Amino acid sequence: MVDKLDKYIDSYSKEWYQAFLLLMMAGTPGIFNAIQISSYVFLVDKPSYWCDVPVLKAAGWSDQMLLNVSTPYQNYSSKKLEECSYYNRNYSTFAKNGYNWSMNNLETANLKPCQYYSYSNTDTVVTEWNLVCENVAMKSNIQAVMAFGKFIGGLLFGSISDVYGRKFAFNLAAFIYMFSGPSAALIDSYVLFLIARFLIGVAGSGIYESSYTILTELTSGKTRTLLCLLMNMSYPIGYILLSIIAYYVRPWRMLLLVLSVPMFGLLIQCWFLPESPKWLMSQGRESQAWEVMIKLVPSAVHADIDNDNQDMVEIRKSKKSQGKCNEFFSTFTTLFSTWDLSVKTGISFSCGFVCGLSYYVIALNGDNITADRYIYVALNGVVEGLAYLSTIPLLLYVGRKIAVSGLFFASGILQLALLTIPQESANFLLFVALLGKFCVSAVFSVSLLYISELYPTTIRNTGLGTSLTISQIGSVIAPYVVELLGAKAWYIPSTVCGMLGIFVSSLVLMLPETKGTVLPDTLEDMKITSSVKVTNCCKF
Repeated sequence: MVDKLDKYIDSYSKEWYQAFLLLMMAGTPGIFNAIQISSYVFLVDKPSYWCDVPVLKAAGWSDQMLLNVSTPYQNYSSKKLEECSYYNRNYSTFAKNGYNWSMNNLETANLKPCQYYSYSNTDTVVTEWNLVCENVAMKSNIQAVMAFGKFIGGLLFGSISDVYGRKFAFNLAAFIYMFSGPSAALIDSYVLFLIARFLIGVAGSGIYESSYTILTELTSGKTRTLLCLLMNMSYPIGYILLSIIAYYVRPWRMLLLVLSVPMFGLLIQCWFLPESPKWLMSQGRESQAWEVMIKLVPSAVHADIDNDNQDMVEIRKSKKSQGKCNEFFSTFTTLFSTWDLSVKTGISFSCGFVCGLSYYVIALNGDNITADRYIYVALNGVVEGLAYLSTIPLLLYVGRKIAVSGLFFASGILQLALLTIPQESANFLLFVALLGKFCVSAVFSVSLLYISELYPTTIRNTGLGTSLTISQIGSVIAPYVVELLGAKAWYIPSTVCGMLGIFVSSLVLMLPETKGTVLPDTLEDMKITSSVKVTNCCKF
């Protein structure tokens, strides 16, 4: 029956208008993912700031008058004001006697940390909760908590999708998205804001995984390769839209609201996106699998459906006796059930981690390479779009393994090359950084397809989901790498990512090639596929 199903899936995926419609429904969530992930760059736009002295403000002093009596210049710069401390003086006396008297009676004073702050711009998250000076790590939390949400979402939704269905997982994630997105724009509490960002991350991971798997399992051959790569074009579209919207909508709450309200359009996909017939068949639900297939390919009604097929009966009995809870957790342990699967999973996790870290370090690192944030995000989108388009001919004519390994190696070399470029050469730095972004984006797209083809249908979404989950560990770390290590030396973030990229490129060479192979449906099918070997390094 599975062979017959594959025949009709092949027929369905060859109808270009049906394939295009499926791509639109599966790919749209990626636009929202990209927008929500990179909105951090604009939400935490750090304005100029200094210590406020409320008693002087109440006396009608201007900002410049206040700075003249309270704020020194930084030790290492005669032009940059101290941002986190001010002179410990009797400002009540200054307010009472006036500015001129105060300037004539300034005395040497020690510095003390700011108690209050003034900002040149008050329309960012930073000014809302004073995420500066000793609270600067709280700024990174805003991005890290979303990345952690994507980590949890990948962990949960991979198994939810394999146990309860691809469409159920998609719908659940979509409703979480539609609730948490607008909520983040309306919340006044920093803690509740972090919770909303966490839920956005959970939903974004779940909705992407399930839609990607549906697209993978409803297509075949070159159509699958083409559509899975084109699906990732939603991300650069999201980046470009974000930079345009953020340029015109500056207040952070209004920006988040404008970016989140369109999420309600996901109701269309919740209604029309089909369940995966291959998943239904793998669960022993043969009749439902053919019902879905008949809606997609009317000629499938002529298929010889045997509702009493003994194999399907046994699958249903096995699922029922196992229980949903045990089945849910067994999908994780299955990833390590054999030596071959364990090694494939380990390499997949390594790919995911380095992709996630490099992708977000480059995306968030604009300030460290002195680039305008609006132009930087837009250019990231353009470069990423070109990267995804370039992978189409690459994967049609070159194997998955050599593409993934080669792109990892190239991205590593380019990021290490930043070490040789003076920071004063801002334009050249930006050019090389964007070339690195090109390779990282391309390898992210290619590796998703490669990883999904390494696993059988029964655990495919779990394998892909957990790999994406591991990638979120990299994205959780990324804002801290950019904010904290980047503050010590601008080149540290790119150097770390470059070394890891070269290391992972060598691991990928041990994997088997999957181009032109039939996707395995069960663990039994894995026995006839190529295994991981050191000798594979010599096979291309």
